Amino acid sequence: MSRVDRLICHVLPKAFLMALTAGGRLAELKILRRDTPSHTDSVFLGRLERVMPDLDAAFVDIGIGRAGFLRAADRAGTEDWPPPGAPILVQVRNDGDGENGKGPRLSMNLAVTGRYLVYHPIGAGIAFSRRIESESERERLGRHVEDLLEGGIVLRTAASGASLDVLRADAIDVMERWEKIRRQAFDSQPPADLTARIPGERDPIARMLRDHGTTLEEVILDDRAMARSLQDEMDRLGEKIRVRWHNGPMPAFDIDDVAGQIDTGLAERIVLESGIELLFEAGETLCAIDVDSATAGGRQGRAPRRPLEINLEAVPAIAQQLRLRNIAGAVVIDFVTMRSSYDRDKAQAALAEALADDPVPTQLYGFTRLGHFELTRARRGATLKAELEALEKSDA
Repeated sequence: MSRVDRLICHVLPKAFLMALTAGGRLAELKILRRDTPSHTDSVFLGRLERVMPDLDAAFVDIGIGRAGFLRAADRAGTEDWPPPGAPILVQVRNDGDGENGKGPRLSMNLAVTGRYLVYHPIGAGIAFSRRIESESERERLGRHVEDLLEGGIVLRTAASGASLDVLRADAIDVMERWEKIRRQAFDSQPPADLTARIPGERDPIARMLRDHGTTLEEVILDDRAMARSLQDEMDRLGEKIRVRWHNGPMPAFDIDDVAGQIDTGLAERIVLESGIELLFEAGETLCAIDVDSATAGGRQGRAPRRPLEINLEAVPAIAQQLRLRNIAGAVVIDFVTMRSSYDRDKAQAALAEALADDPVPTQLYGFTRLGHFELTRARRGATLKAELEALEKSDA
């Protein structure tokens, strides 16, 4: 899938929905519910409640009704646990599962994310996105940023090819945001949500622009006030991204057939234009995907299609659905059987390329002796189906 070029925003009474599309294909759907706001990436001044030596972890009160969980491996800047009751600066890595009583996962290795780099105030050294593979480009970027910030720096994929002036501007932005957080920490008593006290820091569109601003061409909103405010901000920043208020007779999610593509992302079986069918079976331990070519043979008067040809056509749709459905954990793909190792290598290379723009890390393990393809995808929040079901329940 190509990189995202359009953000379509749909405002509901109880939620804010953001659809990212790439060349008209739905890449992601972000659902922000007003009754259960996400705290992921928010920085808190917490209070250490108690240390659990058996778990080598601690519980931290961050003031949201559920204690956060901090592992020793996520402790930074100190070798030992501070005493109970001590203030502690932490960042939420994931929200946990409130319905099952699990608190958020915390880290002391704070990260301030910009468009081109991620700043770790307590860290050290320079690291690179795994997608920046060129050693010469890494050396060039390293020279540009080595004196920009004190702490650790991770160059994001978007930094590839960026000029010194662009990187310097991004570094100044993340440093200013970090200074605001630091000042809030000095002026607050735990527990305190520091991010919530900084105007704009929790703005979901601003976060989307940081993550996808280098490829986004257009933002569409069906809320006039929000569109006007965003346009003013784009003008202030000198951004070239178009902002459009959608006020037509049809819903905003009719654009790029987002609504229809959401339905496809919930279906167990989807049919591609050529007749190839993909069956998604999500179980408790893994997700199985079956490529069915029964109705995708050669057209009348033509030779049957080769298995490799069918599998190569299925690969982009599989990659799109993994990201859209936010499938995590183990995934097993039952491709149409390919006899030669050359064909299997071609299919694996195509899948790796199709997954290259997925921001969630994916590990490809290859074909098993039974001919199934195995991969794992990191867990980043709930699945699309679970998110939509929770939203529907909140409207009940």
